[in-house]
Amino acid sequence: MSVPSERLYRFAPRDRAGWILGLGASQCLVLTGALLLSALMASAGASVPFLVAPVAGAAVFAFGRWRGRPMHEWVPVLAGWAGLHVRGSIRWTARVPLLGDRNDTPTRRAALPPFLGGLDIVEASAAWTRARRLGSVGLVADRRDGCLSGVLRVQGREFALVERAEQERLLGAWGDVLAGFCRERGVVSRVAWSEWAAPAGLEEHLRYVEGEATAEVDSPHRAAYLALVHQAGPMTTCHEVLVTVTIDSRRARLARNRGDGDDALAGALLEELRLLTTRLENAELTVDVPLSAEELREVLRVRADPTVMGTLATRRRGSQAGPVVGAHNFGPMVVDLHLGHARIDGSLHRGYWIAEWPRLDVGPGWLARLLLHDGGVRAVTVVYEPVAPSRSQRQIDRDATKLASDEEQRRKRGFRIGARHRRAEVAVLDREAELVAGHAELEYVGFLTVAAADEESLERSCAEYEQAAAQAGFEVRALDGQHDAALGASLPIGRYPTARRFA
Repeated sequence: MSVPSERLYRFAPRDRAGWILGLGASQCLVLTGALLLSALMASAGASVPFLVAPVAGAAVFAFGRWRGRPMHEWVPVLAGWAGLHVRGSIRWTARVPLLGDRNDTPTRRAALPPFLGGLDIVEASAAWTRARRLGSVGLVADRRDGCLSGVLRVQGREFALVERAEQERLLGAWGDVLAGFCRERGVVSRVAWSEWAAPAGLEEHLRYVEGEATAEVDSPHRAAYLALVHQAGPMTTCHEVLVTVTIDSRRARLARNRGDGDDALAGALLEELRLLTTRLENAELTVDVPLSAEELREVLRVRADPTVMGTLATRRRGSQAGPVVGAHNFGPMVVDLHLGHARIDGSLHRGYWIAEWPRLDVGPGWLARLLLHDGGVRAVTVVYEPVAPSRSQRQIDRDATKLASDEEQRRKRGFRIGARHRRAEVAVLDREAELVAGHAELEYVGFLTVAAADEESLERSCAEYEQAAAQAGFEVRALDGQHDAALGASLPIGRYPTARRFA
């Protein structure tokens, strides 16, 4: 009797074909320009050192690396950083209303920094939300990009503790959940999950002990248990997973032939949230109702500045009615940008882009080393862009043609065809075989964001998470100069860089 083999999962390598011989557009343009400049200087009778200087500088630009990133990728970052300095936008502060301000505080809109500009939290409802007595649901309206997003809080089983076969089954069910978005003329433009972890307080557990304990107050058993709780307190971590569904207003109107009314867009998004809730429940995941406007504001406030968790918890216990975070103050007060981090009120954030996924075949629990590491406050975010089957086939054809052309150029010029190129060809063939078999395709990009209260703690936490990511098979690269945008990617606002932006 044969024993079924364990299933392994493989990530496709990044596309490195480039324009010519694996070189990207900026590399080709700079090298060509340097060669032309040297030719013009040679025709003018310039000496050899002057002829070599442009080519040497272009070679450093095209092939050199600084702080783990290719030199040519630093140009847009440093240019944008210089532009911020010129405009005086390195530091942003919110306008504080003074006495005599005619804007009523409860109805005043929150002042938001540039990386959150154009966002608004609105309320909407549908027949299914009213039937479940949910009232209104909070949605994030992105006026700048024309998108609308809704958020679900999801919980799973003890995935790391179940048998390997059960892990494979649950992971396959999650794939079926995502496959539901990959359809022709779909309105969903992006789906993201963000797993946020932070040290947990003991207040709720201690209140439970006080209310439910049957032992006497001066009992030695009670004292020993409380001592154990206080000893384990610093090691406890709370985890929260939010799934964000984003629809593009233009795509939704085209797909459903609807007008420009915001109610129609909100209705389309709420219907997608209802369908997603059903698929998640079929995948044996626990799904809460969509977040309300008050819950969304609190999530944004806490994730932007985790140092306020204790203050908000105290306020929540003392407030009898009303939201803990109002509509006018869920945004940060101060944003101070640095090349190596971004300060948001009392917290420092550093964002990483997952540049390389595991190259070796991995099992279903390969993310555990990163997700279960308790090195401080962090968020792991993966953004999916559903691909319609027709578009997927066109993309596969383009990738196959691009790889074949690159291989032909290398053969003509005497360059060897490396294993990376061969693996990319195999990955394209695998994608085509899976598409023919009926599987869906999604483009994806991942981010890791680490937060701390001071620079020393931030450096220590980042070093720990970089090591945890390496053990899980990731290559992470700090998004220097763009840490505010990386923080925005970890927030459930539907504003993410597309997968092609970092390809």
